[in-house]
Amino acid sequence: MPDQRTRAFRVKHLNKVTGDIYQVHLVVDGKPLSFESGQYLQVIMPEGEPCAYSIASAPGDNRNELELHVQCYPGHERAQQVIEHLSSGEMIRVTLPHGNCHLGDCPDAPIVLVAAGTGFAQMKSMVEFTHQNGHRHPVSLYWGVRRPHGFYLPHLPVQWSSEWGLHYHPVVSEAEAEDDWAGRHGQLYRAVIDDLELLGDAHFYLSGSPDMVYTTLDGLVAAGVDESRVHSDVFDYAPRE
Repeated sequence: MPDQRTRAFRVKHLNKVTGDIYQVHLVVDGKPLSFESGQYLQVIMPEGEPCAYSIASAPGDNRNELELHVQCYPGHERAQQVIEHLSSGEMIRVTLPHGNCHLGDCPDAPIVLVAAGTGFAQMKSMVEFTHQNGHRHPVSLYWGVRRPHGFYLPHLPVQWSSEWGLHYHPVVSEAEAEDDWAGRHGQLYRAVIDDLELLGDAHFYLSGSPDMVYTTLDGLVAAGVDESRVHSDVFDYAPRE
């Protein structure tokens, strides 16, 4: 992995894509960025601890621009500070790359990407990377949200499915009658477990809360998946006792 470095970025775009999700594009001058698909960066805040965000763009031809997805819901003071910092017009200092859950050594096997909420950002990078590099095995994406409006870029995975052959499985855990949701219901990890026979000898990449990740890990292992084929940054920053 390349050494971590601090770089100064300017904010090219800051767009609200839903009520509480912002799509951010950062641009850096000078030497091209070096990172692996699935890694994350840390935004250095003027005061306080840095804030970590998955890099939603894949390493490709344009290595001077990065995409982030930032959730800022009411009452989330820290995220509000990040949005204010990104909106300030000042240069943004960032350290990167971070994270061991990436496709630097892409397995010669099917890939299953499991994302809760804005965990989709990490998986977006991985999907785009597998397409760019002609991954010859099936790639599946399971994206779970509480209610359908949580799919904040709803047309993108549908487009990947149509144009690239991605196997896309949106899952809603708390749909209400007014949502008129006709897709899969229930817990995200259960959808993955239910499909195991169709997924082959896959590697699984998980992005979400520690509870979500460990629940999914336990379910996969109990169903016979070797733990070495399950990957997540949670295993590093929130290890079990």
